[in-house]
Amino acid sequence: MSTSRSDSPAPSGDKPSPIRGWMLFPQRLFLGATFVYAGVQKLTDPQFFHKGTPGYIGNQIIGFAQGSPLHFLLVKVAVSHAVLFGWAVALGELAIGLGTLVGLFFRPASFFGIVLSILFLLTASWHVYPYFYGADIVFAWSWLTLFLVGPVGTGLPTLDGWLQRVFFPQGAIRRGLIVRTLGVLILGMNTWRVAEPEAFSRGSQRRFSASQQQREKRRTFLQGLAVGGVSMVGLAFLGSVLHVFGRPDTTTASGATSSGGTASAGKAASGTSIAQVKAVSVNSAVNFTIPSTGDPGVLIHLSEEQFVAFDATCTHAGCEVSYDPGSKLLVCPCHGAQFDPAHQAAAIQGPAQLPLTAVKIHVDAVSGAIILD
Repeated sequence: MSTSRSDSPAPSGDKPSPIRGWMLFPQRLFLGATFVYAGVQKLTDPQFFHKGTPGYIGNQIIGFAQGSPLHFLLVKVAVSHAVLFGWAVALGELAIGLGTLVGLFFRPASFFGIVLSILFLLTASWHVYPYFYGADIVFAWSWLTLFLVGPVGTGLPTLDGWLQRVFFPQGAIRRGLIVRTLGVLILGMNTWRVAEPEAFSRGSQRRFSASQQQREKRRTFLQGLAVGGVSMVGLAFLGSVLHVFGRPDTTTASGATSSGGTASAGKAASGTSIAQVKAVSVNSAVNFTIPSTGDPGVLIHLSEEQFVAFDATCTHAGCEVSYDPGSKLLVCPCHGAQFDPAHQAAAIQGPAQLPLTAVKIHVDAVSGAIILD
């Protein structure tokens, strides 16, 4: 009886069971559709690329830079090339989303999804505390799962599978390590291995190959689980440490004014002064801490003898808003929400829908102190 050599099956021939074949489909669909939507939203936003508008990408970058670990790069590089940066992000999101949905260069799309999500984590979501309130860290880990697994088990067919059959037909997996590595990283192959030597009959070889594939699947799954678990713990610890040392101090007052004056207020206890009337110029703001909640607060001098105060925590994602004397609005640096302090801090630009929480204050006519009620 003659025996024949049979190379390992083509990467695309690794067919999971019907149930497991769809386990990652919801994740693939959600990430792909969300990034396509995010890219289209930016490209169709009438303000995103237009300087001088509240939603201009340059204004968002300036807001993101406050307290961000990437502050230097954002201020020195990104702001001066804000439109180019905006186009890169919008088109990048669109390409990542489409690549994920149609399965073209699935692993590169997942990798750049991780990169973009971490970039957003270090900028747009950096002030969200605790970190798990922000969505970007969740996106980063979701993309990591797809990157490690590849297109296998994501339900829908992929263009990468067709390309695998073109460039790695049956028996061609014996190509060099560099070629196989490119196949793994670019086309989503799930093995670097060459074929096992033929030592049995065809029936025995099929059983042997099936057994090897099952062991390889279990080994890959356990390795991915271990790496993912350790990485998740490490990133959570790193994020916690960076927030401890990198989170801005909200107890120091900072008030930008149109006349160049500033006012300051330390951490205030209930019933004590947070500022002096004469120290807070018209169209300026002072930051303080709300004793009952520990949240940051903001005091604004709207006009002569008219002061208002609010909880400075954005009602969208919990970032701290700041007062912009130019627009006379409270602006969230994370996602661009805007609130009008002259109208009970109502949300006038999303994504926030609810107004900021008002803080009761009164002015002592004798001392001229502004006091928390």
